[in-house]
Amino acid sequence: MGKYRSLLLGCGPRAREHAEVYRDIPNMEMVACCDLIEERREEFKEKYGIPEAYDDYETALAQVQPDVVHLVTQPARRAWEAECAANAGVKAVIVEKPMAVMPGEIIALDEIVRRSGMELIVNCQRRYFPQFRDGVISEIVREKLGDVYFVRASTKGNSMSMGPHMMDLLMLFLDEAQPESVWAMGFDIVDESYQAYHRSPERLLAEYWFPKDIRVIFDCDADALGTLGEESFWMHLHFDFLGSKGRLYLTQNKDYWYQTEGMAEPVRGESSWDTQGWAGQRDFTAAVAEALDGGKPHLNRFEVGKAVFNALIGAQQSIYEGCRINFPHSFTDQQWTDLRGSMKAAMEARQGAGQ
Repeated sequence: MGKYRSLLLGCGPRAREHAEVYRDIPNMEMVACCDLIEERREEFKEKYGIPEAYDDYETALAQVQPDVVHLVTQPARRAWEAECAANAGVKAVIVEKPMAVMPGEIIALDEIVRRSGMELIVNCQRRYFPQFRDGVISEIVREKLGDVYFVRASTKGNSMSMGPHMMDLLMLFLDEAQPESVWAMGFDIVDESYQAYHRSPERLLAEYWFPKDIRVIFDCDADALGTLGEESFWMHLHFDFLGSKGRLYLTQNKDYWYQTEGMAEPVRGESSWDTQGWAGQRDFTAAVAEALDGGKPHLNRFEVGKAVFNALIGAQQSIYEGCRINFPHSFTDQQWTDLRGSMKAAMEARQGAGQ
C-alpha cells in the first residue's frame, strides 16, 4: 500500500512533535499544513519540508484530499473540524486533547464517527511508551499487587489539561475499566493562557469508585501534591497503587518502582518523558497507519477517549449537583455553563472580600 497523506491544522508549538516524527514513518507523509498566521505556517512548512501550506482549512481539505488530519488546535471547534474532515472523506483524524470540553461536544463527535466511519484518535501518546504499550505496568497492577483497593492520581494541571492524560493512563492500568460513580468538589475559574480553552474548574478533587471495589483519589489542582521534586508544571503526573500484597509508585518523568510482600528490595523501571516522549509520539502516529491497514486497533481510538472524557465531565456534574453521581453521567451544556458561572461569581466574591 502507498503512503498515507497527512494534513496538519495548527502550526503552533505543539505541532512540532506531530511533524518531527514523520521522518521515521515510511508509510505516512505530511503533504500540507494549515494555519491562519502566514509567518508561522510558512516557517513550519520550510522547517519540516512540507510541500504545501494553506490559510483555510476547508480549502486545504478540498485540494489536498488527505487520508489523515492532525487537529493541533485549541479545543474550541472540535466538532466542526471533525465534521469538515469527515465530509472530505478523511480516513482518520488525530486530535489533541482534550477532544471535547463541554458535554454536547462529545455527543456531536460520537455522531460524526458513527455516521462517517472515520477514525477519531486522541493524542494521549503516553500509551505508546514501552512500559505502558507493552503492558508492564498493567501486569504489575493486575498480577503483582494482590487485590488493588486504592489509587492516588495527582497532577498540577486542571482536569482538561493534564486530567485527560492522567485518566487515560489510569483506565489503561485498570484494564480499561470505567468508573461506576464519582463524588467531587472544585472551585476557581481561570480565563487566561491555556485555561481559556482547557476550560475546567482550576482546582478539582474527585473520588471515583471503580469496579472490584477500587477507590481512586483524583487530584487536578495547581496546589496538588503532584510529583515530589518535579519542577516542570507539565511533568506532574503521579500514581500510587496500593494492593493487599504490595505497592506501585509511578511518575511520568521520575521512573517507577513496585514492591510486594517477601521482596527485600523494590523492582525499578524507566518512565521518562525526556527520553521516551519522541518515540512515543512516533509509535502513536505510526499506529494510525497500522489501524487503517486493518492491523491492531489504535490504543487511543475514539471509544477509549470518549470514556476518558465522560469520566472527567462526570466529576463536574458531581460538583454541580453537590453529591455523588452514578455513571453514565447526564450533565448538559446548560448545566456546565451554569456551574462555570456560579464558580466564577464565587471566586470574584472571595476576591472582593479580600480572601
